[in-house]
Amino acid sequence: MQHSSEAIDAIRLRHGFMSVDELLELTKTGNSVLDPYSTLVAQGVRIGRDNVIYPGVTILCDSVSACVLGSRNTLWPSTLIIAADGGSVEIGDDNSIGQGGTQIKANRSGAHIEIGSRTRLLNGPELLGGTTVCDGCQVLGSIVVQSTYLGGGADHTAADPDRRGAVLKGSGLARGLTLDRGEVLNGSGEFRQTEVERQRAYHPDAPTEDET
Repeated sequence: MQHSSEAIDAIRLRHGFMSVDELLELTKTGNSVLDPYSTLVAQGVRIGRDNVIYPGVTILCDSVSACVLGSRNTLWPSTLIIAADGGSVEIGDDNSIGQGGTQIKANRSGAHIEIGSRTRLLNGPELLGGTTVCDGCQVLGSIVVQSTYLGGGADHTAADPDRRGAVLKGSGLARGLTLDRGEVLNGSGEFRQTEVERQRAYHPDAPTEDET
């Protein structure tokens, strides 16, 4: 049985999501919503310019919460972003989020997740309230990241690893950690602060900051 666009939109609006036409309106600011019928974006989300939103993306934001998506981001299929019950999510520019699935959840009062610019969140991470991922950082793998701070730097293409944003990779639980620019924690199970390494350990022949 086929359903009219009006019926589909009525269901979306009842649950606080943009209508299909409202999603298509985002193209006026350069955004590409590749399949508006499989994409759900809450009415209250603030969206910048030139983002690419793949099918299967869901962005929830209730009336007492805040969610901001900057510009030139790519949201891959199965990306889930939730700001609820007084939480907030703030995402900068030029990020690659969700290739392989990503969940970003600020779903309790006072929870705040901040993601800078030029980051990569790939292959199944779940970010929970109280987490900051600064410019150029990466979270790679099925990692639950909670109350953690990743220090910013250049993105993953920088020749000198000492200049790159911090990296979490592997699988498991990363809670209450602080990584600075140029650091990496490659973990399995429970991530430990004592096991933080310099990214240069994986790129010993890379030029130093003085040489770049």
